Amino acid sequence: MENLEYRTEVDLIGKYNVPANMPYGIHTARAKENFPLAGEKSIGDYPTLIQGLMYVKKAAAKVNGNIEQLDKQHANAIIDAADTILSSFPRQWFPIHRFHGGGGTSANMNANEILANLGESILGGQWGQYRLLHPNNQVNLNQSTNDVYPTACHIAIILKWARLEKELQQLIDLLQIKKNQLGFQKRIARTCLQDAVTSTYGDLLNGYESFFRRSSEQLEKCVGNLYLINLGGTIIGRKEDVPPGFLQQIVPALRQVLGDSRYQQAPDLFDAAQNCDDMARVSSELAMLARGFIKICKDFRLMSSGPETGINEIHLPSMQAGSSIMPGKVNPVIPEFAIQLCFQTIGLNAACERAVEHGELDLNIWESLFVFSLIDAIELQINALNTFGTKCLAGFQVNTSKNKKNIEATIPLLTELMKKHGYSAISNLYKESDGDITQFRKLMKENNLSI
Repeated sequence: MENLEYRTEVDLIGKYNVPANMPYGIHTARAKENFPLAGEKSIGDYPTLIQGLMYVKKAAAKVNGNIEQLDKQHANAIIDAADTILSSFPRQWFPIHRFHGGGGTSANMNANEILANLGESILGGQWGQYRLLHPNNQVNLNQSTNDVYPTACHIAIILKWARLEKELQQLIDLLQIKKNQLGFQKRIARTCLQDAVTSTYGDLLNGYESFFRRSSEQLEKCVGNLYLINLGGTIIGRKEDVPPGFLQQIVPALRQVLGDSRYQQAPDLFDAAQNCDDMARVSSELAMLARGFIKICKDFRLMSSGPETGINEIHLPSMQAGSSIMPGKVNPVIPEFAIQLCFQTIGLNAACERAVEHGELDLNIWESLFVFSLIDAIELQINALNTFGTKCLAGFQVNTSKNKKNIEATIPLLTELMKKHGYSAISNLYKESDGDITQFRKLMKENNLSI
Protein backbone atom coordinates (compact mmCIF):
# COMPACT_ATOMS: atom_id res chain seq x y z
CA MET A 1 0.00 0.00 0.00
CA GLU A 2 1.20 3.49 -0.86
CA ASN A 3 2.52 5.35 2.18
CA LEU A 4 1.13 8.88 2.09
CA GLU A 5 1.75 11.81 4.39
CA TYR A 6 -1.20 14.03 5.25
CA ARG A 7 -1.86 17.52 6.48
CA THR A 8 -4.98 18.31 8.50
CA GLU A 9 -7.40 20.99 7.34
CA VAL A 10 -10.62 22.19 8.98
CA ASP A 11 -13.99 23.21 7.50
CA LEU A 12 -17.51 23.71 8.86
CA ILE A 13 -17.97 19.93 9.20
CA GLY A 14 -14.73 19.36 11.07
CA LYS A 15 -11.17 18.16 10.53
CA TYR A 16 -10.06 16.11 7.54
CA ASN A 17 -6.80 14.69 6.27
CA VAL A 18 -5.54 15.96 2.90
CA PRO A 19 -2.62 14.31 1.05
CA ALA A 20 0.41 16.47 1.78
CA ASN A 21 1.70 16.19 -1.79
CA MET A 22 -1.49 17.55 -3.36
CA PRO A 23 -2.24 21.26 -3.84
CA TYR A 24 -5.98 20.81 -3.41
CA GLY A 25 -7.67 21.19 -0.02
CA ILE A 26 -10.31 19.83 2.32
CA HIS A 27 -13.34 20.34 0.07
CA THR A 28 -11.69 18.43 -2.76
CA ALA A 29 -10.55 15.66 -0.41
CA ARG A 30 -14.09 15.21 0.93
CA ALA A 31 -15.55 15.25 -2.57
CA LYS A 32 -13.07 12.62 -3.70
CA GLU A 33 -14.35 10.32 -0.97
CA ASN A 34 -18.02 11.27 -1.35
CA PHE A 35 -18.10 10.62 -5.11
CA PRO A 36 -16.00 7.48 -5.77
CA LEU A 37 -14.58 7.26 -9.28
CA ALA A 38 -14.97 3.47 -9.45
CA GLY A 39 -13.32 3.42 -12.86
CA GLU A 40 -15.15 6.53 -14.10
CA LYS A 41 -13.56 9.78 -15.29
CA SER A 42 -12.63 12.70 -13.08
CA ILE A 43 -12.83 16.36 -14.05
CA GLY A 44 -9.07 16.16 -14.55
CA ASP A 45 -9.72 13.96 -17.58
CA TYR A 46 -11.33 16.96 -19.31
CA PRO A 47 -8.56 19.52 -19.92
CA THR A 48 -10.79 22.07 -21.65
CA LEU A 49 -13.01 22.33 -18.55
CA ILE A 50 -9.99 22.90 -16.32
CA GLN A 51 -8.79 25.51 -18.80
CA GLY A 52 -12.21 27.15 -18.66
CA LEU A 53 -12.09 27.33 -14.87
CA MET A 54 -8.59 28.79 -14.95
CA TYR A 55 -9.54 31.46 -17.50
CA VAL A 56 -12.48 32.53 -15.33
CA LYS A 57 -10.35 32.66 -12.17
CA LYS A 58 -7.62 34.56 -13.98
CA ALA A 59 -10.11 37.13 -15.29
CA ALA A 60 -11.72 37.51 -11.85
CA ALA A 61 -8.34 38.08 -10.19
CA LYS A 62 -7.48 40.76 -12.77
CA VAL A 63 -10.76 42.59 -12.15
CA ASN A 64 -10.59 42.26 -8.35
CA GLY A 65 -7.11 43.75 -8.56
CA ASN A 66 -8.31 46.57 -10.82
CA ILE A 67 -11.14 47.54 -8.47
CA GLU A 68 -8.77 47.23 -5.46
CA GLN A 69 -10.68 44.46 -3.71
CA LEU A 70 -7.47 42.44 -3.98
CA ASP A 71 -4.04 44.01 -3.72
CA LYS A 72 -1.86 43.54 -6.78
CA GLN A 73 0.44 41.02 -5.07
CA HIS A 74 -2.41 38.64 -4.24
CA ALA A 75 -4.12 39.14 -7.61
CA ASN A 76 -0.87 38.44 -9.46
CA ALA A 77 -0.26 35.31 -7.36
CA ILE A 78 -3.65 33.93 -8.43
CA ILE A 79 -2.97 34.88 -12.06
CA ASP A 80 0.46 33.23 -12.00
CA ALA A 81 -0.99 30.10 -10.43
CA ALA A 82 -3.70 29.97 -13.10
CA ASP A 83 -1.06 30.32 -15.83
CA THR A 84 0.82 27.39 -14.30
CA ILE A 85 -2.29 25.22 -14.59
CA LEU A 86 -3.01 26.46 -18.11
CA SER A 87 0.46 25.41 -19.25
CA SER A 88 0.12 21.89 -17.82
CA PHE A 89 -1.31 20.08 -14.83
CA PRO A 90 -1.28 16.54 -13.42
CA ARG A 91 -4.77 15.09 -13.76
CA GLN A 92 -4.58 13.80 -10.16
CA TRP A 93 -4.78 17.40 -8.98
CA PHE A 94 -8.40 17.35 -10.14
CA PRO A 95 -9.66 13.99 -8.79
CA ILE A 96 -13.38 14.75 -8.43
CA HIS A 97 -15.91 12.57 -10.22
CA ARG A 98 -17.26 14.40 -13.25
CA PHE A 99 -20.86 13.87 -12.07
CA HIS A 100 -20.32 15.11 -8.52
CA GLY A 101 -23.38 16.48 -6.74
CA GLY A 102 -23.86 20.11 -5.80
CA GLY A 103 -24.18 21.81 -9.16
CA GLY A 104 -20.43 22.08 -9.78
CA THR A 105 -19.47 23.36 -6.32
CA SER A 106 -16.75 20.74 -5.87
CA ALA A 107 -15.22 21.52 -9.26
CA ASN A 108 -15.17 25.23 -8.44
CA MET A 109 -13.70 24.60 -4.99
CA ASN A 110 -11.12 22.21 -6.44
CA ALA A 111 -9.96 25.07 -8.65
CA ASN A 112 -10.12 27.59 -5.79
CA GLU A 113 -8.08 25.40 -3.46
CA ILE A 114 -5.37 24.63 -5.98
CA LEU A 115 -4.99 28.28 -6.95
CA ALA A 116 -4.93 29.28 -3.28
CA ASN A 117 -2.22 26.76 -2.44
CA LEU A 118 -0.10 27.45 -5.52
CA GLY A 119 -0.52 31.18 -4.88
CA GLU A 120 0.35 30.66 -1.22
CA SER A 121 3.64 29.08 -2.30
CA ILE A 122 4.37 31.98 -4.65
CA LEU A 123 3.84 34.39 -1.76
CA GLY A 124 6.09 32.37 0.57
CA GLY A 125 3.50 30.40 2.55
CA GLN A 126 2.73 26.70 2.84
CA TRP A 127 -0.01 24.53 1.37
CA GLY A 128 -3.05 24.21 3.56
CA GLN A 129 -2.39 27.30 5.69
CA TYR A 130 -4.41 29.79 3.58
CA ARG A 131 -2.97 32.69 5.56
CA LEU A 132 -1.91 34.64 2.48
CA LEU A 133 -4.50 33.38 -0.01
CA HIS A 134 -7.81 31.79 0.92
CA PRO A 135 -9.85 29.67 -1.56
CA ASN A 136 -13.11 31.48 -0.75
CA ASN A 137 -12.05 34.90 0.53
CA GLN A 138 -9.64 35.77 -2.27
CA VAL A 139 -9.70 33.24 -5.14
CA ASN A 140 -13.51 33.05 -5.24
CA LEU A 141 -14.03 36.74 -4.50
CA ASN A 142 -17.13 38.19 -6.23
CA GLN A 143 -17.93 34.81 -7.76
CA SER A 144 -20.31 31.92 -7.19
CA THR A 145 -20.15 28.38 -8.48
CA ASN A 146 -23.39 29.27 -10.22
CA ASP A 147 -21.76 31.73 -12.60
CA VAL A 148 -18.19 30.38 -12.62
CA TYR A 149 -19.06 26.79 -13.50
CA PRO A 150 -21.58 27.41 -16.33
CA THR A 151 -19.16 29.90 -17.87
CA ALA A 152 -16.31 27.38 -17.65
CA CYS A 153 -18.60 24.75 -19.21
CA HIS A 154 -19.32 27.05 -22.15
CA ILE A 155 -15.63 27.76 -22.63
CA ALA A 156 -14.81 24.05 -22.47
CA ILE A 157 -17.31 23.19 -25.20
CA ILE A 158 -16.22 26.08 -27.42
CA LEU A 159 -12.59 25.03 -27.14
CA LYS A 160 -13.50 21.42 -27.93
CA TRP A 161 -15.71 22.37 -30.87
CA ALA A 162 -12.71 23.83 -32.71
CA ARG A 163 -11.30 20.30 -33.14
CA LEU A 164 -14.58 18.85 -34.41
CA GLU A 165 -15.05 21.76 -36.81
CA LYS A 166 -11.60 21.04 -38.25
CA GLU A 167 -12.38 17.32 -38.57
CA LEU A 168 -15.65 18.01 -40.37
CA GLN A 169 -13.87 20.27 -42.84
CA GLN A 170 -11.23 17.62 -43.49
CA LEU A 171 -13.93 15.06 -44.30
CA ILE A 172 -15.66 17.55 -46.60
CA ASP A 173 -12.34 18.14 -48.38
CA LEU A 174 -11.84 14.39 -48.72
CA LEU A 175 -15.31 13.97 -50.23
CA GLN A 176 -14.41 16.59 -52.82
CA ILE A 177 -11.24 14.66 -53.68
CA LYS A 178 -13.21 11.44 -54.10
CA LYS A 179 -15.74 13.26 -56.30
CA ASN A 180 -12.92 14.34 -58.57
CA GLN A 181 -11.60 10.77 -58.69
CA LEU A 182 -14.82 8.79 -59.04
CA GLY A 183 -17.61 11.28 -59.62
CA PHE A 184 -17.99 10.60 -63.36
CA GLN A 185 -18.66 6.88 -62.88
CA LYS A 186 -22.28 5.85 -63.26
CA ARG A 187 -24.31 3.84 -60.81
CA ILE A 188 -27.91 2.84 -60.33
CA ALA A 189 -29.74 4.81 -57.67
CA ARG A 190 -32.13 3.02 -55.36
CA THR A 191 -35.28 4.05 -53.55
CA CYS A 192 -36.94 1.76 -50.98
CA LEU A 193 -33.97 -0.56 -51.68
CA GLN A 194 -35.33 -1.12 -55.18
CA ASP A 195 -33.76 -0.19 -58.52
CA ALA A 196 -34.52 3.38 -59.56
CA VAL A 197 -32.69 5.57 -62.07
CA THR A 198 -29.16 6.05 -63.37
CA SER A 199 -27.01 8.42 -61.32
CA THR A 200 -23.30 8.99 -60.69
CA TYR A 201 -20.99 8.58 -57.72
CA GLY A 202 -20.50 12.33 -57.92
CA ASP A 203 -24.19 12.80 -57.19
CA LEU A 204 -24.05 10.40 -54.25
CA LEU A 205 -20.91 11.91 -52.73
CA ASN A 206 -22.21 15.42 -53.26
CA GLY A 207 -25.22 14.55 -51.11
CA TYR A 208 -22.91 13.33 -48.37
CA GLU A 209 -20.81 16.47 -48.61
CA SER A 210 -23.84 18.73 -48.35
CA PHE A 211 -25.02 16.92 -45.23
CA PHE A 212 -21.70 17.29 -43.45
CA ARG A 213 -21.37 20.92 -44.51
CA ARG A 214 -24.88 21.71 -43.24
CA SER A 215 -24.18 19.87 -39.98
CA SER A 216 -21.04 21.91 -39.45
CA GLU A 217 -22.90 25.15 -40.10
CA GLN A 218 -25.72 24.25 -37.69
CA LEU A 219 -23.28 23.20 -34.99
CA GLU A 220 -21.29 26.40 -35.43
CA LYS A 221 -24.48 28.39 -34.97
CA CYS A 222 -25.46 26.53 -31.79
CA VAL A 223 -21.96 26.67 -30.34
CA GLY A 224 -21.99 30.39 -31.12
CA ASN A 225 -24.82 30.84 -28.62
CA LEU A 226 -22.48 29.62 -25.86
CA TYR A 227 -20.54 32.87 -26.12
CA LEU A 228 -23.38 34.35 -24.03
CA ILE A 229 -22.34 33.70 -20.42
CA ASN A 230 -23.71 34.49 -16.98
CA LEU A 231 -20.41 35.52 -15.38
CA GLY A 232 -21.20 38.31 -12.90
CA GLY A 233 -24.64 36.89 -12.13
CA THR A 234 -23.26 34.99 -9.12
CA ILE A 235 -25.90 32.88 -7.33
CA ILE A 236 -29.13 33.24 -9.33
CA GLY A 237 -28.51 36.20 -11.64
CA ARG A 238 -28.72 39.16 -9.22
CA LYS A 239 -26.35 41.86 -10.42
CA GLU A 240 -26.34 43.58 -7.02
CA ASP A 241 -24.36 40.69 -5.47
CA VAL A 242 -21.11 42.02 -6.94
CA PRO A 243 -19.60 45.54 -7.03
CA PRO A 244 -20.60 47.55 -10.12
CA GLY A 245 -16.99 47.73 -11.25
CA PHE A 246 -16.64 43.95 -11.20
CA LEU A 247 -19.88 43.48 -13.15
CA GLN A 248 -18.74 45.93 -15.80
CA GLN A 249 -15.22 44.59 -16.19
CA ILE A 250 -15.46 40.82 -15.75
CA VAL A 251 -16.58 39.82 -19.26
CA PRO A 252 -14.15 42.19 -21.01
CA ALA A 253 -11.41 40.71 -18.79
CA LEU A 254 -12.44 37.19 -19.80
CA ARG A 255 -12.31 38.21 -23.46
CA GLN A 256 -8.81 39.51 -22.88
CA VAL A 257 -7.41 36.41 -21.14
CA LEU A 258 -9.01 34.13 -23.73
CA GLY A 259 -7.99 36.28 -26.68
CA ASP A 260 -11.53 35.97 -28.02
CA SER A 261 -13.79 39.01 -28.39
CA ARG A 262 -16.97 37.02 -28.98
CA TYR A 263 -17.87 36.46 -25.32
CA GLN A 264 -20.79 38.57 -24.08
CA GLN A 265 -22.75 38.76 -20.86
CA ALA A 266 -26.15 37.09 -21.25
CA PRO A 267 -28.95 39.67 -21.55
CA ASP A 268 -31.00 37.95 -18.82
CA LEU A 269 -28.81 36.52 -16.07
CA PHE A 270 -31.77 34.92 -14.30
CA ASP A 271 -32.62 33.02 -17.47
CA ALA A 272 -28.98 31.97 -17.84
CA ALA A 273 -29.01 30.51 -14.32
CA GLN A 274 -32.31 28.68 -14.75
CA ASN A 275 -31.90 27.20 -18.21
CA CYS A 276 -29.31 25.14 -20.07
CA ASP A 277 -31.13 24.85 -23.39
CA ASP A 278 -28.16 26.49 -25.12
CA MET A 279 -25.96 23.48 -24.30
CA ALA A 280 -28.86 21.13 -25.03
CA ARG A 281 -29.15 22.54 -28.56
CA VAL A 282 -25.50 21.74 -29.22
CA SER A 283 -26.15 18.22 -27.98
CA SER A 284 -29.16 17.91 -30.26
CA GLU A 285 -27.14 18.97 -33.30
CA LEU A 286 -24.40 16.50 -32.41
CA ALA A 287 -27.02 13.77 -32.27
CA MET A 288 -28.38 14.90 -35.66
CA LEU A 289 -24.87 14.74 -37.10
CA ALA A 290 -24.52 11.23 -35.67
CA ARG A 291 -27.86 10.10 -37.15
CA GLY A 292 -26.97 11.32 -40.62
CA PHE A 293 -23.49 9.85 -40.32
CA ILE A 294 -25.02 6.46 -39.43
CA LYS A 295 -27.03 6.56 -42.67
CA ILE A 296 -23.86 7.22 -44.69
CA CYS A 297 -21.94 4.43 -42.96
CA LYS A 298 -24.84 2.06 -43.60
CA ASP A 299 -24.76 3.04 -47.27
CA PHE A 300 -21.12 1.97 -47.47
CA ARG A 301 -21.93 -1.35 -45.80
CA LEU A 302 -24.81 -1.99 -48.21
CA MET A 303 -22.96 -0.94 -51.35
CA SER A 304 -19.96 -3.11 -50.43
CA SER A 305 -22.05 -6.14 -49.38
CA GLY A 306 -21.13 -9.45 -50.96
CA PRO A 307 -18.74 -10.20 -52.46
CA GLU A 308 -20.83 -12.62 -54.53
CA THR A 309 -24.43 -12.40 -53.35
CA GLY A 310 -24.67 -8.78 -52.22
CA ILE A 311 -24.75 -5.41 -53.97
CA ASN A 312 -20.94 -5.34 -54.32
CA GLU A 313 -20.80 -2.12 -56.33
CA ILE A 314 -17.94 -0.63 -54.29
CA HIS A 315 -14.84 -2.10 -52.67
CA LEU A 316 -13.78 -0.92 -49.20
CA PRO A 317 -10.18 -1.19 -48.02
CA SER A 318 -9.55 -4.59 -46.43
CA MET A 319 -8.60 -3.83 -42.83
CA GLN A 320 -8.60 -7.23 -41.09
CA ALA A 321 -9.83 -10.81 -41.36
CA GLY A 322 -13.57 -10.91 -40.86
CA SER A 323 -14.15 -14.28 -39.28
CA SER A 324 -12.52 -16.76 -36.95
CA ILE A 325 -14.09 -19.66 -38.84
CA MET A 326 -14.90 -18.52 -42.41
CA PRO A 327 -11.69 -18.17 -44.48
CA GLY A 328 -11.59 -15.23 -46.88
CA LYS A 329 -14.33 -13.21 -45.17
CA VAL A 330 -13.65 -9.48 -44.80
CA ASN A 331 -16.12 -7.26 -42.97
CA PRO A 332 -16.83 -3.49 -43.29
CA VAL A 333 -15.38 -2.92 -39.83
CA ILE A 334 -14.62 0.80 -40.17
CA PRO A 335 -18.20 1.87 -40.94
CA GLU A 336 -19.37 -0.45 -38.15
CA PHE A 337 -16.93 1.18 -35.74
CA ALA A 338 -18.15 4.66 -36.69
CA ILE A 339 -21.80 3.61 -36.37
CA GLN A 340 -21.29 2.48 -32.78
CA LEU A 341 -19.60 5.77 -31.88
CA CYS A 342 -22.63 7.51 -33.35
CA PHE A 343 -25.02 5.33 -31.34
CA GLN A 344 -23.18 6.41 -28.19
CA THR A 345 -23.41 10.07 -29.23
CA ILE A 346 -27.18 9.75 -29.57
CA GLY A 347 -27.36 8.15 -26.12
CA LEU A 348 -25.49 11.07 -24.57
CA ASN A 349 -28.00 13.44 -26.13
CA ALA A 350 -30.83 11.50 -24.47
CA ALA A 351 -29.20 12.19 -21.10
CA CYS A 352 -28.96 15.91 -21.92
CA GLU A 353 -32.65 15.99 -22.82
CA ARG A 354 -33.48 14.64 -19.37
CA ALA A 355 -31.26 17.26 -17.73
CA VAL A 356 -33.19 20.06 -19.47
CA GLU A 357 -36.44 18.73 -18.06
CA HIS A 358 -35.18 18.32 -14.51
CA GLY A 359 -33.86 21.78 -13.76
CA GLU A 360 -35.80 23.21 -10.81
CA LEU A 361 -36.75 26.75 -9.87
CA ASP A 362 -33.86 29.24 -9.95
CA LEU A 363 -30.93 27.06 -11.03
CA ASN A 364 -30.35 24.13 -13.35
CA ILE A 365 -27.71 22.21 -11.41
CA TRP A 366 -27.00 19.60 -14.10
CA GLU A 367 -24.23 21.49 -15.92
CA SER A 368 -21.84 18.59 -15.29
CA LEU A 369 -24.11 16.22 -17.19
CA PHE A 370 -24.24 18.67 -20.09
CA VAL A 371 -20.59 19.60 -20.36
CA PHE A 372 -19.13 16.11 -20.01
CA SER A 373 -21.74 14.54 -22.26
CA LEU A 374 -21.02 17.18 -24.89
CA ILE A 375 -17.27 16.84 -24.65
CA ASP A 376 -17.55 13.06 -24.84
CA ALA A 377 -19.92 13.34 -27.81
CA ILE A 378 -17.54 15.68 -29.61
CA GLU A 379 -14.67 13.27 -28.98
CA LEU A 380 -16.77 10.38 -30.31
CA GLN A 381 -17.57 12.29 -33.49
CA ILE A 382 -13.96 13.40 -34.00
CA ASN A 383 -12.87 9.77 -33.76
CA ALA A 384 -15.67 8.51 -36.01
CA LEU A 385 -15.09 11.16 -38.70
CA ASN A 386 -11.33 10.75 -38.72
CA THR A 387 -11.37 6.96 -38.76
CA PHE A 388 -14.09 6.70 -41.40
CA GLY A 389 -12.39 9.31 -43.56
CA THR A 390 -8.82 8.00 -43.44
CA LYS A 391 -9.51 4.25 -43.31
CA CYS A 392 -12.64 3.87 -45.44
CA LEU A 393 -13.64 6.86 -47.56
CA ALA A 394 -10.12 7.68 -48.74
CA GLY A 395 -9.52 4.18 -50.09
CA PHE A 396 -12.86 2.96 -51.38
CA GLN A 397 -13.08 2.07 -55.07
CA VAL A 398 -15.91 1.55 -57.53
CA ASN A 399 -16.60 -1.92 -58.94
CA THR A 400 -16.80 -0.76 -62.56
CA SER A 401 -18.01 -4.00 -64.11
CA LYS A 402 -20.81 -4.43 -61.57
CA ASN A 403 -21.98 -0.85 -61.97
CA LYS A 404 -21.96 -1.15 -65.78
CA LYS A 405 -24.25 -4.16 -65.51
CA ASN A 406 -26.48 -2.40 -62.96
CA ILE A 407 -27.16 0.66 -65.09
CA GLU A 408 -28.42 -1.61 -67.86
CA ALA A 409 -31.18 -2.84 -65.54
CA THR A 410 -34.86 -2.70 -66.42
CA ILE A 411 -36.21 0.09 -64.23
CA PRO A 412 -33.84 2.81 -65.52
CA LEU A 413 -34.74 1.79 -69.08
CA LEU A 414 -38.48 1.98 -68.36
CA THR A 415 -38.06 5.37 -66.73
CA GLU A 416 -36.33 6.77 -69.82
CA LEU A 417 -38.98 5.28 -72.12
CA MET A 418 -41.72 6.79 -69.98
CA LYS A 419 -40.37 10.24 -70.85
CA LYS A 420 -40.97 9.56 -74.59
CA HIS A 421 -44.13 7.47 -74.53
CA GLY A 422 -45.89 8.24 -71.25
CA TYR A 423 -46.24 6.35 -68.00
CA SER A 424 -49.40 4.38 -68.85
CA ALA A 425 -48.20 3.01 -72.17
CA ILE A 426 -44.88 1.75 -70.80
CA SER A 427 -46.45 0.41 -67.60
CA ASN A 428 -49.11 -1.53 -69.52
CA LEU A 429 -46.63 -3.08 -71.95
CA TYR A 430 -44.29 -4.09 -69.15
CA LYS A 431 -47.19 -5.68 -67.31
CA GLU A 432 -48.18 -7.54 -70.49
CA SER A 433 -44.60 -8.83 -70.86
CA ASP A 434 -44.80 -10.27 -67.34
CA GLY A 435 -41.45 -8.71 -66.52
CA ASP A 436 -39.62 -10.41 -69.41
CA ILE A 437 -37.41 -7.73 -70.93
CA THR A 438 -37.07 -9.61 -74.25
CA GLN A 439 -40.85 -9.89 -74.56
CA PHE A 440 -41.18 -6.23 -73.55
CA ARG A 441 -38.87 -5.14 -76.37
CA LYS A 442 -40.89 -7.23 -78.80
CA LEU A 443 -44.14 -5.59 -77.63
CA MET A 444 -42.58 -2.15 -77.98
CA LYS A 445 -41.71 -2.96 -81.61
CA GLU A 446 -45.19 -4.36 -82.33
CA ASN A 447 -46.74 -1.11 -81.01
CA ASN A 448 -44.38 1.03 -83.10
CA LEU A 449 -42.76 2.51 -80.00
CA SER A 450 -39.05 3.30 -80.27
CA ILE A 451 -36.60 2.27 -77.61
